[in-house]
Order: sequence, then structure tokens, then C-alpha cells
Amino acid sequence: MADSLQYFDASDDMRPLVKRIAVGVDDNLVEQLVANSQQAAIKQFTPKDSAERFSSPESFAQWQAKGRTVHWLLADDNKLAGIIWYGKAESPIELPEPAPDETFAIRIYEGFSGQGLARPFMKKSLQIYASAKMAAGDPFNGIWLQTDVDNPAALASYQKFGYTEVTRDEKRVTMILTPETIQTILNS
Repeated sequence: MADSLQYFDASDDMRPLVKRIAVGVDDNLVEQLVANSQQAAIKQFTPKDSAERFSSPESFAQWQAKGRTVHWLLADDNKLAGIIWYGKAESPIELPEPAPDETFAIRIYEGFSGQGLARPFMKKSLQIYASAKMAAGDPFNGIWLQTDVDNPAALASYQKFGYTEVTRDEKRVTMILTPETIQTILNS
């Protein structure tokens, strides 16, 4: 994997815990991601991280090759505090038109979770991602995500950010962020 990162300053509401956000790929960060994917909370709520997506640098490369854009939340000395990723993906359920065709996920790691970083990281990351899409002239029909019903912290964070619930079953909740909501967030 070739190292190539673009850096952005963290917003004031993320400091002093984190310093910047990086977009791209870096071997050191991938190694930290593989290690962080073994944390108990990650294994509980996103077991695919430790078992599949990020079980090794090779599994990360295969996953990332599917067109994922990774945003790394970095503390001092490039310590990995969290990640967000976006990528083109069709929802596993039918969504209202125009159907969002991008997926999103966030992880905040031990030592940084519970510190109020999720929403400011999501906002700054969305600003970076949306700006890149607009500059490239890529259409942006919104974002969808799925999370576990038994993860109330994630559900609350997504709802406060602007995601709306569209379906729920006994295990998963599907939420969307419409283009209108994205624009409102970017203008706030």
C-alpha cells in the first residue's frame, strides 16, 4: 500500500483531544486500525471489523479497493482516535427516491469514545467529503447507514446529526441523510 494522505485541521470542538483529520491511506494508520478493531466495543457492535474488514492490512486493502474513502481522526503523534468511511453502495433495503447511493460508518476508539468527538468528526468529515464530490462534479443523492438496534449511543448520535430512520427490524436500523439535510449541515 502506498502511503498518501491529505490533512485537515480538526475543528475547535475536537481539540485538544485530536489535532487533525487525514484522508487517504497510510500503512501506520492501517496497522493501528487492525489493532483497534480488536477492542471490546468494536467486537460487540461491529464484529465484521475484527473478523473481516480490518483483520489484517491485506483485508483492509481488499475492503478499501471497493471504493471506500477513509477519514482518519488523529491525536498527537498520529495516534488513531477514530475513522469514518464513505463509499458507493446500494442499500440492502429499498429507500425513498432519490435513493441515497453512498454508505457511511464511524468508529471512535478507546480513550476517545465518550468525549463528544462523534458529531464534530462527522460534520468536518462530511464537509471534506462533500467538497471533494462537488469539486469532481459527482452527484450526491445522500447517505444511508445501518446500525444495531441495541446501540443506543450510535442511534442518538446519528439522529442528533440529522439522520432519519426509515426502517427497523429486530436487529438493525436503517437511516438516511438526505441531500437537503446535508446542505443544512454544511451551511450550519
